[in-house]
Amino acid sequence: VVTSTLVNHTEQDSKVIVKQKILDKDKKIVVQGEQKCEIQKGNRAEVSQSLTVKQPLLWSVDSPDLYSLVTEVIQNDEVVDCTEETFGIRSIQFDAQKGFLLNGKELKLKGGCIHHDNGPLGAMAFDRAEERKVELHKAAGFNALRMAHNPPSPALLDACDRLGILVIDEAFDVWRYGHFKEDYSKHFDSLWKKDLKAMILRDRNHPSVIMWSIGNEIKRNETAEMAMLSGKLADYVRSIDNTRPVTAGVNSVSEEKDAYLATLDVAGYNYSPEEYIPGHQRHPRQLIYASESYSSAAYDYWKAVEKYSWVIGDFVWTSFDYMGEASIGWNGYYLEQSFYPWYMAYCGDIDLCGIRRPQSYYRETLWNNEPMA
Repeated sequence: VVTSTLVNHTEQDSKVIVKQKILDKDKKIVVQGEQKCEIQKGNRAEVSQSLTVKQPLLWSVDSPDLYSLVTEVIQNDEVVDCTEETFGIRSIQFDAQKGFLLNGKELKLKGGCIHHDNGPLGAMAFDRAEERKVELHKAAGFNALRMAHNPPSPALLDACDRLGILVIDEAFDVWRYGHFKEDYSKHFDSLWKKDLKAMILRDRNHPSVIMWSIGNEIKRNETAEMAMLSGKLADYVRSIDNTRPVTAGVNSVSEEKDAYLATLDVAGYNYSPEEYIPGHQRHPRQLIYASESYSSAAYDYWKAVEKYSWVIGDFVWTSFDYMGEASIGWNGYYLEQSFYPWYMAYCGDIDLCGIRRPQSYYRETLWNNEPMA
């Protein structure tokens, strides 16, 4: 089912035809349809129609086949508006016994966490820098990325679609209680619905996106207040898109955080592999993944992924280096307040120049079934 929202900005009622066609990667028409619509002036209307793609090429990490949806608004035999949206056709399933399945096949998530910045280029999302970042991850053996801890740029998601990288799309780093006086927590209660909806509506057509993350290491997440708030956020996400599970990165996992964990469909454990078995015993129907892990413990983290069907992946902190949290990969977190002359975290599998560090090759040997040097 394809749904389009039309807005009539004119001063008179309008009768239009909405024509939609799906194109394959060679720009050949696979299926098309049209529907008449009348919109009163200043109003909006939704137009839905079913378009069936017979024997579709399924999008996957190995074969990221994409289609395009072209929507034309026709008035008096003239095209007055036209949009083109790229999408993929695939199925995802999160099963308590089988784990994560893409197109019906079990797949373990070989993941990395990435910040939104591009190192010395700054926080601006240059399209080619975003694409290159995804290319480097793909070449290093990654098949999944966690967007820590802000919504990614459209260019980065487009690159993940084209190259075959799965995505955990993350909305917030703080909720009601923040890290700094002037951070997002100051506006959270008034803006979270608007911002969460904007992210989901913008990103929902990307086949690479498999989970919606509503937060990371949320303060006071052991309290009833935060568990209730998490439930509200999770239900709101499901009301907009119920095709993907809701998750979050949870720090210091323990039994006292069970009420919070229970609001999530899939639980992200930050640095808590010792809680995999106790957590599974308390929530047997909930899948787990390492939403953040240490490079120094790569072997143990990945062996747990291989051993337990309900542990579906490992996302290292971080797969790509970043500016900030200076020197945590060298001096630890924190030894002192001044880290001069350090500027970058120095913990990434890939450094800011795009060069793979030894830990990246070590991780690739863990992921590969074939011998490699």
